[in-house]
Amino acid sequence: MLPVEIDFCSPADVDAVWAVEEASFWPPWPRAVIERDLAGESDYLYLCARAGGRALGFAVLQKRGLWAELANIAVLPLYRKRGVASQLLAAAGEIASEIGCRAMSLRVRVSNTGAAALYRLFGFSPAGREREYYADGEDAFIMEARLPLRLPGEGEQS
Repeated sequence: MLPVEIDFCSPADVDAVWAVEEASFWPPWPRAVIERDLAGESDYLYLCARAGGRALGFAVLQKRGLWAELANIAVLPLYRKRGVASQLLAAAGEIASEIGCRAMSLRVRVSNTGAAALYRLFGFSPAGREREYYADGEDAFIMEARLPLRLPGEGEQS
């Protein structure tokens, strides 16, 4: 696992967050949305994973009453499969709990079996399917978990 530092993104992180977003998704979220969010003009919280001063990934949360929505999570391709997303997800769960949420939900592409498997490790389970959720027409699975999130390895015997 590559250890990272997790902190809140600031307006100074727009370029770094945009670079991760653009390298991770097609189509990416519009840069203007990220700029607006990081300027504090929305209720989205951005967490940044850094190593050696470089942003390697980010996660986006939105509080919705007693629920937190994980709106986005992305890691630069070179740093995937090295535990960065797991650390972001664990931090997002902690933040959501700290701000009074009791559960978290997210949407994941039906074809993104790797991400869905990661979410299951943290205690997420399928809660539905949203047809044509993504711009390219792909469906999304809706997944939900109670907070605090189960951390991988918890409850397993060694």
